[in-house]
Amino acid sequence: MGVYSFHRGDEAVATVDVSPFTTEAGRSLPDSERLEAGQALVNALHNLGFVKVIGHGIKSEEIRDALEWTKRLFDLPYDDKMKAPHPPGPMPHRGYSGLGKEKVYSQTDVKAHSASADVSQELRKISDFKESYEIGSVHDPVQQNIWLPDAVLPGFRDYETALYERLAGVSAFLLETIGVGLGLNDEERATLSELISGRHCQLRLLHYPEISKDKLRNDLMARLPSHTDWGTFTMLFQDERGGLELKDPKSQEFLHAKPEEGAFVLNIGDMLQRFTNDFFISAIHRVSVPEPDTVPDSGIPARYSIPFFTCPDFSHTIATLPRFVTTESPAKYEPVRFDEYGSVISKYQYQGDGS
Repeated sequence: MGVYSFHRGDEAVATVDVSPFTTEAGRSLPDSERLEAGQALVNALHNLGFVKVIGHGIKSEEIRDALEWTKRLFDLPYDDKMKAPHPPGPMPHRGYSGLGKEKVYSQTDVKAHSASADVSQELRKISDFKESYEIGSVHDPVQQNIWLPDAVLPGFRDYETALYERLAGVSAFLLETIGVGLGLNDEERATLSELISGRHCQLRLLHYPEISKDKLRNDLMARLPSHTDWGTFTMLFQDERGGLELKDPKSQEFLHAKPEEGAFVLNIGDMLQRFTNDFFISAIHRVSVPEPDTVPDSGIPARYSIPFFTCPDFSHTIATLPRFVTTESPAKYEPVRFDEYGSVISKYQYQGDGS
């Protein structure tokens, strides 16, 4: 067990080993060592809102396999991928979205265009140059999965279904680790546990195609604009190309989350920020497009990543835990139902939203 770090400039982002919570050997360690691991994770997340995690129990070969399946999916012809099309609106958030179909944005972006007669069109003046495939639990009563026919990509459905369950299990261990690190009592840990529902999380497969230098010069585009995630927290696996950048809430500098063998990035989402009254801050992050003059003649290579978004049940109401409300830090948030919050945040995500 240990705590390590990587640097960019004078900044450091912690890499925390959570094996005391995810392995048989770890679970037999003294409570003091488990507490140390929990506090290391909590301190890192409190400082930045994001951290790199190792010792999570997912082997490097498993991560490579998951990324390889993602590449196989997006290597399919467009017509084949469109045999599992994402609906025109935000719900159900399932199936395949082609280049530019989904628009990611922040609430700051929405406010900047609030006087416009068509906020959605204003947000879409710069399209997101990516394609995605959304997967949920087979037990989700609200959003049913939209699968490719098995003949199009044999084994894909079974593999991704198992991957969802695998990552849902890891997310439960991570939430347990956070509860221990925060020093919550049994009742508070039970309340914390409600911030993740195994049937309402989301597995996303992402492909950012290569971009030529000429296209960068001539077209307005984004890969993934700055935003926060509106769930509890997100686990992000990326290929060796990297590209994820996360904003230090103190320096306001974007830090590059350089890929690390066997590690994933964990970032705080809006629900955990509200639950802790800003003890944890929802991490602003992006995949940026560099200035054309800084790009080699070969352009920007393709990138693949897999985020797993943890969420409570859609009908669950998230309220700030009383221990985080003090005279020095009064309550900042009213209780909110997760589905109602999400419908506001995702209103313009797909064309036709809000109609």
